[in-house]
Amino acid sequence: MEHKWALSVSQDNAAKEIWMKRMAESKFQHFEYSCGAFPARKLSEERMTALAPYMKEKSINFTSLHLPFYWGEECPTQPLDFERRICAQRLANCIEFFAPLGMKQMTLHAGRPAEGVSRAQAIESVRDVVKYLVPYAQKAGANINVEVCPRGSTGGVPEEMLAIMDGMPDCVGICFDVNHANERYKEVPEWISILGKRINTFHISDCDEYDECHWVPGVGILDWKEIMKAINSLDHECLLIYEVARDGFNAPSFENREADPVWFIRHLEKNMEYLKSL
Repeated sequence: MEHKWALSVSQDNAAKEIWMKRMAESKFQHFEYSCGAFPARKLSEERMTALAPYMKEKSINFTSLHLPFYWGEECPTQPLDFERRICAQRLANCIEFFAPLGMKQMTLHAGRPAEGVSRAQAIESVRDVVKYLVPYAQKAGANINVEVCPRGSTGGVPEEMLAIMDGMPDCVGICFDVNHANERYKEVPEWISILGKRINTFHISDCDEYDECHWVPGVGILDWKEIMKAINSLDHECLLIYEVARDGFNAPSFENREADPVWFIRHLEKNMEYLKSL
């Protein structure tokens, strides 16, 4: 199966002239627009205006939207209906606002259960938010992909992710971040096989044996030969999205000494060819 490859770019960088230029001339044909925190409306409008010429000429193709994932009480695992619905509506507003990007995939962080909330209750809360977002995703012609997140997060293990997916429509799937299995990193290929039918996208980066690191694949401890074998065994096309930190080479960040991301993107292009060869 021939999969698509993409690069995740933060909202802070996506509309910078130098980033837009490098993105347009890179070997990546697909990108993920990563919102980070809930973005300010005016700032988002300015960013969309800056990106418009590149999107019109199709030199930058945003295939994925990473929905906001920094929140306080307003999160998908919130047990209180009122506050959970506020979060759901804000996410729905983001889907409607960013729909002109033309994304076909949307990444959703479920979040951690609030103190005193059971795992089962948190899962039901996340399911409630996802169901709320389904009509908005369908209108945009996109999938909602709940992300496999680090330890403690709802849906951080296959059993919980399957519980979230149970009975959901076809437009609801999984974004498998292979860097999020933490100390269970050796199980990543097995988890891919377990969740395979529901996986629409992957976040690709490396880690150590304890925590997520968002390093370039090959820097950390993950077995990329086995991971790519598991991914290539899937019987449907997936979007493989590099979600690598600017200091993702296990070395001091070059962000402060190199404003131009050309070297960063070229290194990931070479890494993409390496992973494709496995």
